[in-house]
Amino acid sequence: MDLIFSWIEGLSPFQQSILGSAVFAISSWLLQKVVKKAKASGAAFSKAYSEIDVHKHVLHKEYIRSGNIQLASYGASIAMLLAARWVMLGILIMVFFFGINSLLQADWLYVAAAWFAFNCMLEARNWLKDSSNPETISHVPEETVSRIYENLRPKPQEELENSEKS
Repeated sequence: MDLIFSWIEGLSPFQQSILGSAVFAISSWLLQKVVKKAKASGAAFSKAYSEIDVHKHVLHKEYIRSGNIQLASYGASIAMLLAARWVMLGILIMVFFFGINSLLQADWLYVAAAWFAFNCMLEARNWLKDSSNPETISHVPEETVSRIYENLRPKPQEELENSEKS
């Protein structure tokens, strides 16, 4: 282990930055693959992520990609709101870890904070990414898809008028 640390210390600051970026990118990519695999495996903790995938699917398919400008604007507003929530979470994580770092003066906290914030930014990006393709929710049970889809899909104008009269 000391050999690795001494080798890294022997690198120029630019080379250390490149190495750090590569480790950061590889670990983030690996985490994305693990989460995707966990979603597909049907593990209990992935149920919430599966439902989020259906929400994203309905949002993009029925609202954002709608020919109706009002529905498209509404859907884009929802996606931007949810993405902003993840961005805010990333910023809060950065602030928290940078605060801890200033108290402890430990460099590894900068890496941890950047890693967590980066993954929050990736999730924000995933909310904005078009997920209206049915393959994006193929791992979710059909009854979950049907339940969420019926609650979130836009209602035809006649159905809305009938519900207002009753």
